[in-house]
Amino acid sequence: MNFRLELFVEDLKRSIRFYEDIIGLTFSKKNETGAMIKQDHFSLLLTHDSILDEDHYFKKGGLHPKGKGVEVIIVSDDIEKLYNHILEGNYPIESKLELRSWGMKDFRIVDPDGYYVRLTSNNLDEHKQ
Repeated sequence: MNFRLELFVEDLKRSIRFYEDIIGLTFSKKNETGAMIKQDHFSLLLTHDSILDEDHYFKKGGLHPKGKGVEVIIVSDDIEKLYNHILEGNYPIESKLELRSWGMKDFRIVDPDGYYVRLTSNNLDEHKQ
């Protein structure tokens, strides 16, 4: 079984830059209307929202603002390095890096379209010292 998440974005180039330059992901496919990251059984698709018909749920005011109620979670093998990279780039941090009660470190940022992104450590074991 595979899992795909599609985020509709206003400015595709800006969103690609965010996920590549800020977070460090690599898109395997890109064209004028979309881009895709594929890892194992998961794919993240960014699609320019201009392809949606005017009567589409999202265009008629479905969830407003975009991303309301959605948290995209991206797992990092080196969460502290990623956090420092984002700080050095002066990208706004929504919640600072901290060890959570469930034993993992994470921090949160908001992508250019308002999608809430949690960047989290890979596993619990790295914090048992």
